[in-house]
Amino acid sequence: MGVDRSDYIMYGWKLPYKLKDNEGNEIDLYDDKFESVMCGFPGEEFLLVSDGMCGDYNAFGLRVLHCSDDGDGWDFVNLDIKSFDADKVKSKYVELFGISPATEPTLFIFSHFS
Repeated sequence: MGVDRSDYIMYGWKLPYKLKDNEGNEIDLYDDKFESVMCGFPGEEFLLVSDGMCGDYNAFGLRVLHCSDDGDGWDFVNLDIKSFDADKVKSKYVELFGISPATEPTLFIFSHFS
């Protein structure tokens, strides 16, 4: 059995694997409202990556770049953090999770194995 690797640059948050709402209830990431961001539907700007295999975390935010393990590697892209709209990302977070984020979004890179 092989392992696939995807690399991401996102503007958002690294989140705990088990997310909870304001009342302490676990948020069901397999609810239909998360489908477009979990599956990366065409036209979807945002992404939710859930990794229970290599670190037990979730990552949510604006998908800046994605590179899969197909051997193409990364394109050269000049990233200007000032061009990202923090309010837009925070609004999408509140829309999906029903809670306000505790911190401002950040720009980060990570690898996801599945």
